[in-house]
Amino acid sequence: MVLLLRSAIYLLLLLPLLSFGPATPLFEDIYRQETDTQLILGNQRLRLTIDRQTGRWLSLLADGGDFRGELLTTPPASATTNTGSPTADFSVGNAYMAATFGTTYLRHAYAVDPNRRGATLSVTVGTGPLDKTTGKHAYELTTTYRLLPGVAQLERQVQVLRNATDAPTAAQRQHFDGFRFEVPGVHVGDTQDCRFTVPGPFWAGSLVRPATPYDSLARTRKSFHNAPDLGFGFLMLTNLANRHTLASYVETGGEVTYTSSLEGNGQTVTMRHDNKRAYYLAPGQMVSSDIHHLDLTDSPALAMAQYQQLTTRTLPLDPKTPAWVREQVILEVYPKYYKGGLAELAARLPFYKSVGFTMIYLMPHWDGGYSPLDLYKVDAKFGKPEDLKALVKTAHGLGMKVIFDMVIHGFNVESKVPRERPDLFVRKEDGRLGMHPTWGSITPDWANPAYQQYMIDLVLHDQREYGNDGYRVDAAAYKGAGWNPNVPYPAYRDGSAAPDLLKKMLAALRRQHPDAVLLSEIFGPVFLNVCNFGHDNQTEAVALLQRRMAVGTYTADDYKQHLLGVYNLLPAGANRVFFARNHDTSWFDKFNGYDGRFMAIEAVHALFGIPEVFAGDPDNPFTPDDEQGKTYNLYKSLFAFRRQLPEFIGGAVQLEAVTSTNPHIFSGIRILAGKSSLVLANFSDQPQTATITLPTATTARSLTDVYTGFAMMIKPTANTLTITLKPFQVLGGRI
Repeated sequence: MVLLLRSAIYLLLLLPLLSFGPATPLFEDIYRQETDTQLILGNQRLRLTIDRQTGRWLSLLADGGDFRGELLTTPPASATTNTGSPTADFSVGNAYMAATFGTTYLRHAYAVDPNRRGATLSVTVGTGPLDKTTGKHAYELTTTYRLLPGVAQLERQVQVLRNATDAPTAAQRQHFDGFRFEVPGVHVGDTQDCRFTVPGPFWAGSLVRPATPYDSLARTRKSFHNAPDLGFGFLMLTNLANRHTLASYVETGGEVTYTSSLEGNGQTVTMRHDNKRAYYLAPGQMVSSDIHHLDLTDSPALAMAQYQQLTTRTLPLDPKTPAWVREQVILEVYPKYYKGGLAELAARLPFYKSVGFTMIYLMPHWDGGYSPLDLYKVDAKFGKPEDLKALVKTAHGLGMKVIFDMVIHGFNVESKVPRERPDLFVRKEDGRLGMHPTWGSITPDWANPAYQQYMIDLVLHDQREYGNDGYRVDAAAYKGAGWNPNVPYPAYRDGSAAPDLLKKMLAALRRQHPDAVLLSEIFGPVFLNVCNFGHDNQTEAVALLQRRMAVGTYTADDYKQHLLGVYNLLPAGANRVFFARNHDTSWFDKFNGYDGRFMAIEAVHALFGIPEVFAGDPDNPFTPDDEQGKTYNLYKSLFAFRRQLPEFIGGAVQLEAVTSTNPHIFSGIRILAGKSSLVLANFSDQPQTATITLPTATTARSLTDVYTGFAMMIKPTANTLTITLKPFQVLGGRI
């Protein structure tokens, strides 16, 4: 019934086109058509229709290939005020203008894209308060729609012009908060067959299980991590029956952030992106949004590949990343947790080396820790500068790297630095120093050349004095506009210029230490453009994962799909660091110990990425030293297994190439120089049997238990094998 109704709606939408007359070609297969009431831009795959009276988006039709039909359901505007939920909007003073004041059509234009990529339709409307004297609205909002030849890809970009004579307060600058893009009532055919997937880090408040049914999200609201710093901002809807996928995301080039969300109204779901380009908007000034992409593809894999191609092109990886980065096995340590401080930690290094760790990530050694008082001063509770020098020298003598923690979000309110160097910090409109919105620190202006030089001087000092190999960068996520009226750049820059800062710091370090590296705490692809490897700041993620697995609402296959999304969207070749516990786990959630499921997850992390392990927190239960070092012995076996086969360090991750009939068994392979190694991990506390399908036939006769070293005989048939794994068992080997 739903399909019949939608087919009828589609036919009704096509009927007005019969009176349009012939289409006018624009560029290759792109054409335009129009009447007194509608504007159309189309190609052989998509047809976009705009209301000529209001400039609002009426419909978007898939109009070619093996899928045809409407892709969105636009909400009706108020018949009397033309207000409602427009598909493109902007906020001034925390109020969305088009939604509040409605829109009035002013003009439109078609054009061939200047770089010959495609063709565009630009529609300009008036919105905001109406000046009765001039008859002008306060703002002109222009939305430019771009179609590319022969593909189902639509791009949107918005420009806002503040009219010079809009109000008595025209001489005052306004807070322009940013832009909004919506895809209202999104669907790809029958919603009963549609599933949402939102790849990226998962936290309790934003977790969307892979392939979540449409109807379950139609009754809720989910807001996801900022992108491209904390996450991807990539929303994907797939029809299981025909595999067609609609993906929505914003291209910012990493300069500024946006937030993505799914908004249900009880029946339909709207994809939303809030593009946070904040400005002081002066009369006569025009500002532009970033580009919103809407891609209809034939599969989820193709949709993710198109996003990955974009990030690989716009946020390319650092070409100077040392080859040894992928070999690392990282141990996170806090001098605070060693009674003898830095000296005791240095004495432990030979043991850590014997376990298989190759890099020490040293948590804050300076006065004030994560709420810095003095970044140059070694905390006396941990030792003296000579002790820090000795620690680095000992590590290097063992062939281990040492990276220091780095805090750039701000300084403690008791620190002398803001008083001595107030020029480094964000200033609010009232002249007060700005505070970080999350951590409450006095926050620096990341775009300020003086602060950038301060941090360059700091890292050069550390390298000169201690000889560290780089830094793990803490809390570099975009922090919003500072609203300092006296800086020469847009309001968003002081809170989003961390990538620029890090790039300059790394370049300065490399003048003294060519192999210096940065490890980013923050997940998103923008930081892999300026850092050499990155992990998540999803402190409770694995604890959440374990709790959901224990009650059966999340499986090994769900986690595999999560990792598949991460690898498919990160820039090609990105170095991915995984941890199942770090220092924040007990601070912000709860750690329940090194049980079998935890260690099975750790094995997957180590064999499909760069592993990071926390040395423990004596202030909270469970450290790897408990039970006479049993946990460290497990890690030692795991890391030794990882070193045996080079594909587990440098091989291409191929999770989709192998499948398991049992959702409790994680499966994947890595391939290097024509050789493939398989990993199977049982995330269940019960024995599990599965049939594993491999990409090619295999003659392998055994797999190895990565923790016990015992070989398990297998009898593959062509490219399949049926196998039973013990509770939490992890097997691996070349196939």
